[in-house]
Amino acid sequence: MQDLKVSGPRVTVAARPARRPLSRDSVLWLVVVAGAFLAAELTPALLRMPLGTDEITYIARTSVHASGVMLPPVHGQGAGLLAAPVTLVTDSLLAIRIWMAMLSAVGLFLAMLCWRGLRPMWVLALAGLILASLAITQDSGVQIYPDWWGALAVLALTGLLLHAVGGTMRSRHVLPLIAVASLVIVVMRPQNLVFIMGPAILAVIVVPGWRKPRILAAMAAGTALGFLEWVIGAYIWYGGLAARLHQAGQEPPALRPYFSLGTQVKVLSGPWYCVPPKGCQGWVMPGESVWWAVFLGVSVLGLVVTWRTAARTSAVLAAVTAVWVIALYVFLVPFGAPRYIMPSLALMSVLAADAVVWLVTKARWRRPGVAFACVFLLSGIVSQRFVVQQLAAAEQSGRPFLAKADRLRELGVKPPCAVGSTAVAYYLGCTAPWDGESMHEVLSDTPQGFSGWQRERLAEGSVVYAPLASGQAIGQ
Repeated sequence: MQDLKVSGPRVTVAARPARRPLSRDSVLWLVVVAGAFLAAELTPALLRMPLGTDEITYIARTSVHASGVMLPPVHGQGAGLLAAPVTLVTDSLLAIRIWMAMLSAVGLFLAMLCWRGLRPMWVLALAGLILASLAITQDSGVQIYPDWWGALAVLALTGLLLHAVGGTMRSRHVLPLIAVASLVIVVMRPQNLVFIMGPAILAVIVVPGWRKPRILAAMAAGTALGFLEWVIGAYIWYGGLAARLHQAGQEPPALRPYFSLGTQVKVLSGPWYCVPPKGCQGWVMPGESVWWAVFLGVSVLGLVVTWRTAARTSAVLAAVTAVWVIALYVFLVPFGAPRYIMPSLALMSVLAADAVVWLVTKARWRRPGVAFACVFLLSGIVSQRFVVQQLAAAEQSGRPFLAKADRLRELGVKPPCAVGSTAVAYYLGCTAPWDGESMHEVLSDTPQGFSGWQRERLAEGSVVYAPLASGQAIGQ
């Protein structure tokens, strides 16, 4: 108690502890990490990275730049919708990269915030730091890919689900948020319903104490809205739902068992996409694989040290989901692309943060634990940044699409036209087949039909198709 004398009468007030701006559970920890992540992305190496082929297909229908490029039928439009506020106004590469970087920083903040109450905020900030420091995270954060957003959404969904079953958030708040997270997961890529959401759905069905119909209904509502976008797109662009399903079945890879663990491990430090045997020869930065092995070990340690604590349930769900995603890609996808396993990396970052916290606060050998934790974090931040610098430079040199389009334009190629490269077609305003579709099929669907097009091989080796009725003389 504290006595204050004010003009004679004695007033007694309760003493209040001073608030510390950076307490263990202050949201400012997460704000700092999100700001650092944004700063790491707003660097020349990433901002100058040209659009990739997949990015172009995602924005082709929501771009101010008109073209005949189509989104492959199996994909979702979610990534393109996120970029649409910029791509519908300008085709500036810098504007697109800055916009996606800002969205990514906000997304990281919100996804980690969904775990508040399950971990102290400073621990969640540490998990966010580990995730944000990964090269594939920084590379994907500025690009228009669905995988990063699927990772953030499943990270958020996992935390929200734990709040819902534990009763630590009011239903009127947590259920709509679960629906939103489910919507984001499915609208990014419809097959994410199995590849990413599978463990969350099964947990609500299998775990006795978690069988709450309202949670399943929330996930079902978000999932239905995500599929609705895909169905509407089928009737607008693909000739109906049956036609889109048929075309989606033609897109590689064929649905059958594979075993690509070696390839998935090999490409963790690049290249970001490779199809064996072409493009997967050699091992880029094999020394970085040591850090990835340590990251895996630290994540496992996080699961072990939380086993007898209140955090065990959340750690187990995170671990199961991470293993689920990796296993499905290892056994069902033949090519290597580390962005596909980003949901696993996001959840493993929480486990790794648990391990780091244990090492620096509760481990029996505290001094070696602190030293190891510091080396793990700092080596990851530095080495992963080196990786992203190297691979961003490789992507910049490996995406000469705009220059190729300019050369073809100088040779007289102009719309209407068709070329084999999706990215070059986008910059020319032409059409192009998506992966799994032949040129014959794409031209047969045009008003002229396949017979209404002429094939010409230009002097520099490119093959271009132009309508016969146009009388267009290419390359002369």
